[in-house]
Order: sequence, then structure tokens, then C-alpha cells
Amino acid sequence: MVMDRYLSQIAVKEIFPAGQKVIESSSIVVVGVGGIGSAVAEMLVRMGIKNITIVDDDLIENSNLNRQAMFKESDIGLKKVDVARAELLRIDEEISINVIDQKLSFYNAEDILSQADIIMDGTDNYNARNVLNVVSFNLKKPWIFSAVEGTYGYVKAIIPGRTSCLSCFGYPDKGEGISCTIQGVIPSAVRAIASIAVTTAVKVLLEKEMTGDLLYLDVWKPSLEIMSIPRNDSCKVCGERRL
Repeated sequence: MVMDRYLSQIAVKEIFPAGQKVIESSSIVVVGVGGIGSAVAEMLVRMGIKNITIVDDDLIENSNLNRQAMFKESDIGLKKVDVARAELLRIDEEISINVIDQKLSFYNAEDILSQADIIMDGTDNYNARNVLNVVSFNLKKPWIFSAVEGTYGYVKAIIPGRTSCLSCFGYPDKGEGISCTIQGVIPSAVRAIASIAVTTAVKVLLEKEMTGDLLYLDVWKPSLEIMSIPRNDSCKVCGERRL
């Protein structure tokens, strides 16, 4: 009965039964369960991830509901991690899910991220992504950067020792970012970027060749671009010649 759930996925030649076994045995940490993060968590569980950790300290607000598909009006005022946990268990009651009601920081990141096979970025600010970038590199853990604004977004696989990191191309390491209610975002862009992020994560788990290029997608135009981001030997986080 359980295997029936994944028959259509196993039939995909890029996955097959061996790939499905890898997916089901992997441990994932999703940092931030807002628009991208909640969509990522849902898709990963539907694909067969059995061990997942979700990290967030926010409450659900009315302004979240246009793009954060896991939440409903009746959830307003509740903890995102609590509602997300309940919804994910409705998809698969046999998953192991660890809920961390905290904001990721340099004080707790090592403990939270150390057991992950891959880390998913569902954050919305430079500070949190800097923590992910630095701590993931120190732990030698791959992570998937994803961000969305307006009608477009970005996805990049960051694999320590193999690809460039965020700092390699000058991504800001400080700042809270701009609220979605100010900068604007449409839900179709969120779901599209989340889908690409999940696919990228699965490719990393299955050890498919990854370049670390930055993928840019605008769902309105529409437009898709792949930008090469080479490793910077002088990068302050991952560079071989860093001071």
C-alpha cells in the first residue's frame, strides 16, 4: 500500500526504485515554513521523505494566506511549525517530524543542521541566509538557496567543496530584507521556485552532477535563465585563499 503511493514517481527513469530508497532514507531540515518553506516541506513529504525537521518561530498572519498554501484562515494566530506539523502528518502519518520553534542563529544552527543530509532555505532575510551559508559550509552540509520577489525568484545548490557559495558572488550577509507586503509577491512564483528547489534537492541527494549555477525564473514574462557562478578562491566563507 505504501509503495503504491510512489509508483508514478518510481516510474520516472531519473529516480527508479534505487532513487526512491535514497529519498526515503534522507533527513531534511527546512528553515522557515512560510511561502517557499511550507511548499518545499509539503512536496518533500509527498515525494517520500520520512525524516524532516522544520524551523520557524513565527505566527500565522492573514497576509500570509495568499502564498502560504499550508495555512488557512482558521490557523491565524497559531504557530507556523505546529500547524505545518499537523498538515504534514495528514499527508503521511508515518513520518518522523521534528519541530523547532526558534529563529535560526549562529547560537543554535550547528545543533539544528548537523543531522541533515540536505538543508532547505525557506527564509526571507539576509541574516538567516548568512547563518545557513557559513554553518553549512563548516558542517560540510549541502543546502538549497531559494528566494522569491514579485514575479521572479532564484534557486542555487550550494555544496561545500564543490560549488560556489552565496558569498562567492557578493550576496549580502546582513539585513532583515523587505516584507512581502511591501516588495510584493505572487503565489505562482512562490510555488514555481519551491518546485525547482525540491527538484534540485532530490538531484543532490541522488548525487547527480551539479554545477552550482544560479537559476532565475520569472513566471510573468515568462523567462528562465541559468547564470554561472564560479567559486571565488578569495571568498571569505569558502575560498581557499580566504584570510
